[in-house]
Amino acid sequence: MRDIRGDLQDRSNRLAEQISATQAQFDKVIEQLKLEHQGKLEDLKSDLDTVRMVMKTEDRLGSRISPSKQSEPRPSQRPQRAQSQQATSDSLMRKVSALR
Repeated sequence: MRDIRGDLQDRSNRLAEQISATQAQFDKVIEQLKLEHQGKLEDLKSDLDTVRMVMKTEDRLGSRISPSKQSEPRPSQRPQRAQSQQATSDSLMRKVSALR
């Protein structure tokens, strides 16, 4: 019977090289995913900051109208106000989407 220890050692070495190469490739993909995740997270945080800034601006603009000066809207004015608020909301959403 012939001695196959040399062949087995060669196979073992090739498998170790393949494992090492695969591990290096895996590490590279993980690093790339981490970078992509960080980029997306920064974009989302930026969008959140923008939305907060817009909300603060809207709050300041809304607080300029004092409740004593503002009369109770008549029923015919309510649908117009709702449409105006919806248009403002749609406009803000388009602006935020355009920032992406």
